[in-house]
Amino acid sequence: MRNRGAGPDGEPLVSSNDGAEEMTLSGEPVAGRYKKGAPLSDAEFLAVHGKTRAQIAEERRLVEAQGMEINYLVPPRSTKLSDVVAVFIAHMLPFTLAPFILTIVVVYTSYILLGWLGPLISFLVLFYLTVCPRHYDPNTRRKYQELYLKMARYMVSVRMVTPKDPIPDGPYIFAFHPHGRMFYSTSLIIQSHELWRKHFCPKGEFFGSAAGSFFVVPIVRNILNNLGLVSVDKHAIVSTLRNKDHVTITIGGVKEICLGTSPKYDKLYLMRRKGFIKVAMDEKVGIVPIYNFNENQIFKPEPHWFLAFWEWVNNYVGLGVPGMRGYLHLPMPLRKELLFVVGKPLFAREGETVDDFHARYVAAVKQLFDTYAPISPDPSHKLIIT
Repeated sequence: MRNRGAGPDGEPLVSSNDGAEEMTLSGEPVAGRYKKGAPLSDAEFLAVHGKTRAQIAEERRLVEAQGMEINYLVPPRSTKLSDVVAVFIAHMLPFTLAPFILTIVVVYTSYILLGWLGPLISFLVLFYLTVCPRHYDPNTRRKYQELYLKMARYMVSVRMVTPKDPIPDGPYIFAFHPHGRMFYSTSLIIQSHELWRKHFCPKGEFFGSAAGSFFVVPIVRNILNNLGLVSVDKHAIVSTLRNKDHVTITIGGVKEICLGTSPKYDKLYLMRRKGFIKVAMDEKVGIVPIYNFNENQIFKPEPHWFLAFWEWVNNYVGLGVPGMRGYLHLPMPLRKELLFVVGKPLFAREGETVDDFHARYVAAVKQLFDTYAPISPDPSHKLIIT
């Protein structure tokens, strides 16, 4: 785990053999509920990590042999009721019919109070929110970081593997795999970027991206802008890179969601995705692959007919694939162990074609999976790239 640098307020990140004094990327003791600095018994160590000392030591050796380091984002196994409530209200509820119902209630209430003037005012406000200039404030975004750390605490554990040494100054395209049933892991990584990239890629702002359809919906559009997201269309991606800022792309998109998920394998829709490669070559920027192990397991698999229907719908209207199911078939994710691996950047070589660079990128993603699958939550999990 992390053994150098400092926490958010400059406090030293002390490492010890038994994990009692190790700090997470968020600056909290890994030992969690156990007394900070006190040696952990074997039982306590197992309760914290879910693994023995020997297993953790072996994982560290594997990671360090690759020139990488591994850290917890927040203390493992530290879920509180407030974390569960926060995830449901702030991250799950907006993807149900609740916002639509709330909009109808507001418009109807305005009609009761003001007659037809009420709905007219509501329409004008929503129209303005749809067309007003994009507003982004990094300080506002930073205030929401704790909400996303609650998403991490909700899970059994969240670990990150990152490059140990600084990489060349960007900007970079950070490419996520897999998409997952919804963008839980990608949201978590995007909004905690100041914690995990500060020691190897500190310069430049870090923007996420989402389907363009989200940015024509009032209120949703404004919230996403404030959280540092841009549309995934080429113009927005290129504009962000030319401003010397990093941007993320979840490569598989809706098409990958429609491939379905399985408890035995991840299926990536990647062989025909070459647009991000061309952008990287045109703008002369690097691509950093990120693999989200266990992302596909935090919601239940959907039947083929359901996914086929929504794939057909998305040919005409970009709605994504609603109706994710977790606990009790509600849009509440299953609590799992997550492992995020941030690979080393790839750059186009002189004279290289788009196809050649793409083939090299696909090989790098496969190697990333094969290297770190042994320390992932399910080492028997397989990778299929289509």
